[in-house]
Amino acid sequence: MPGTPHDRSGDAAWHSRSAAAQARRLLDRARSEARSGSLTDAWRACLAAADLARQLGDAELLAEAATAVSDPSIMWKAAGDRQGLCLEALGMLGPPPDDGDEPASRREWRALVRTHLEGLSTGWADGVVPSAHRIDRVEAERRFAGLQTAYLHALGVEGLPQRLALAHDAIGLGRAASDDHILAWGWHWRADALEQLGLRVDFNHAIGELAAVVERTDSRIWSWRMAAIRASIALLEDRLVDVAPLAEAARESGRSAGVEDAELFDLILRGALARRTREGLEGIEEEVRILIADAPFFAQGWRAEILLALGRLDEAFSIFRALMRHLDEIPATVHEWLVGHVALADLAVAAADRESSARLRAVLLPASHLHATGPATTPYGGPVALALAKLSALVGDDVAAQRFAADAVARAEAMGAPWYAASARQFALPRPASPLAPLSAREAEVARLVADGRTNREIATTLFLSERTVEQHVRSILHKLALPNRAAVAAWVARSSVSP
Repeated sequence: MPGTPHDRSGDAAWHSRSAAAQARRLLDRARSEARSGSLTDAWRACLAAADLARQLGDAELLAEAATAVSDPSIMWKAAGDRQGLCLEALGMLGPPPDDGDEPASRREWRALVRTHLEGLSTGWADGVVPSAHRIDRVEAERRFAGLQTAYLHALGVEGLPQRLALAHDAIGLGRAASDDHILAWGWHWRADALEQLGLRVDFNHAIGELAAVVERTDSRIWSWRMAAIRASIALLEDRLVDVAPLAEAARESGRSAGVEDAELFDLILRGALARRTREGLEGIEEEVRILIADAPFFAQGWRAEILLALGRLDEAFSIFRALMRHLDEIPATVHEWLVGHVALADLAVAAADRESSARLRAVLLPASHLHATGPATTPYGGPVALALAKLSALVGDDVAAQRFAADAVARAEAMGAPWYAASARQFALPRPASPLAPLSAREAEVARLVADGRTNREIATTLFLSERTVEQHVRSILHKLALPNRAAVAAWVARSSVSP
């Protein structure tokens, strides 16, 4: 009212309380958005809360804004901003006082921000094994942030045992806190590790447990993950008629949930299916080329695989040679390390690059007992032993090639992966002791397949060669035998009493 003295201090206190309450609501919304898969919206809410924390000069509120979203699915593009906010929060929190006299909450926030920052950079944090008693939701989320940090640093081949241990800890923590989000991640981590180990029975059990958790939650992002896993398993089992509808279901589930990664995962699955069926590869290549334009350089290996399947060998081999120059720079602590090296092995064999094959064989040997897999939401890539069989054959170690091929057959069959078992079985067939003179052993194999009516592309797929290499073998056969065409080769094979 006019003439009434205005209490500015009371106004300021009211505005502070209002701003703090608004920040809390934003952070609650950020957590909710993250759980539903809308990570961009979640991060925006965190940034809005951080602005309010700066206005208030509230260090602990800023720390909460920096750490509210810890979902490992968040895209790498936000990592720099998240690191910056963590560093800003640490600066506002300040260093611990020399006398140790500070509120316990400030010490806890400083520790949590450091743990969160380690997960975004190169540090380390040990997972905390939960106790048997009940754990409240806030404490569970803090402990899970530590487990996530440790898990992200154990994604390489050497971290496989630790990932299994962290999965066990997350499952225990989720149960102790009655938190299905944490419990789902624990079963997901366990399934990922078991698939890489090729333990199909245990893998199925973990997937079953995950499905049960997802069924009782209302999380749209977990529904999408489960749909993506089902589509990937269909491809693993070579149920090609089921893959497309399951992939479509996963894609629609991801879109309806606003999951930012859904289109990427869908393209990875469709690309793997297209390489298997040889259908739609041109369109897939264009999509991949556009998608990875600003991705890390090593993502180019994905495109090279598709170019190889298309027969665009010059482009595929150009990318391959560029990647091999940086082989030692591929991060060893990412899911893609093993999958990427197996893809490079296929390119090296197709390019008949003995030097690169020897180098890749040495790198992959310690992982010979594993399978080329990433998360269970992505396609299975077969036994590493199959890649080692191909590499060994190219470098002239036929004994090792046959041993790895036989091992790959056994591992693929145990995993329930018939396409990879058939591929390895073809490769494991013993070569004839005395090839058809004057043809070499490889030329004799090609001649038999020519007599069987196979095209150059089909021969390339059967023998794990490039189409160009097959063309060279066919020309050499025609020249050595002084024959005019492929029909004459077929007749020659028949006259030589060799079954095609």
